[in-house]
Amino acid sequence: MPRILVVDDEPRIADIIEKYLSLNGFEVIKTIGGEKALEFLESGAKIDLMCLDMRMPKVDGRDIIQKTKEMDKKVPIILLTGSIDAQISLEALKDAGFTEADVLYKPVDLPVLLEKIRRKLAAV
Repeated sequence: MPRILVVDDEPRIADIIEKYLSLNGFEVIKTIGGEKALEFLESGAKIDLMCLDMRMPKVDGRDIIQKTKEMDKKVPIILLTGSIDAQISLEALKDAGFTEADVLYKPVDLPVLLEKIRRKLAAV
């Protein structure tokens, strides 16, 4: 069963995604906020994919992406954003290999998220 790390600073959104993915056969680890996500990643626990909110206080999505890279973790990531400056963020992340296909805009369309996850996992 694939393990997915869901990282969002909004508990309601993280809960909805967790429940939906669990019902669709995934083991879901949910962290509220970037700091908790970093703690989890530093624990060395294995994950198969990360759904990552880009805009969070203190530790944001870019910080987590950078730390993941420093730890040499090769984890597929789907970026979640509700930000109107998502295009600016995406431009900055293109150097890290992200494309528009890696981004899902809030409010999250759960079937689209599920399809993106399945595609990413199939490509690994």
